[in-house]
Amino acid sequence: MSETKIDLLYKEYSEIRFLDINKEQFVYLVNLMPVCLLATSDGIMDKEEWATVKSLTKILGEEFASEDLGEEKEENLMLIYRGEMRYMVKHRNKWESKFLSALREYFSTNEAAKDFVEETIELFEDQTEEAEVTKIKNALGLK
Repeated sequence: MSETKIDLLYKEYSEIRFLDINKEQFVYLVNLMPVCLLATSDGIMDKEEWATVKSLTKILGEEFASEDLGEEKEENLMLIYRGEMRYMVKHRNKWESKFLSALREYFSTNEAAKDFVEETIELFEDQTEEAEVTKIKNALGLK
């Protein structure tokens, strides 16, 4: 079986970032990339946008924490996700197209991920220029 874009992205990203998360946990980080892009489309992430991102990382931390992350596993995963969101904001140009391309391919086999990303995009649609939302949706193959 050939490697997917998510597999390749996980390898590349992990080699650079030395992440202490498994591939499933990484996939949810990839799912947050569109929100990160929309939240920073004006060049900054304001308090309200960051609060929404923090809420999402908290939910994912609670849901997908694994025993290997230690006693405070939910908190540890949440902090990893938040740190990676900050990293992605700073290094958007390097990762944006890779993350969106991998996510688009992933949607072809995972409808739940597609629904999750569409719902999270809706959280930022009113606060983001329509052209930026359209650009992200087109890159992901969403309507």
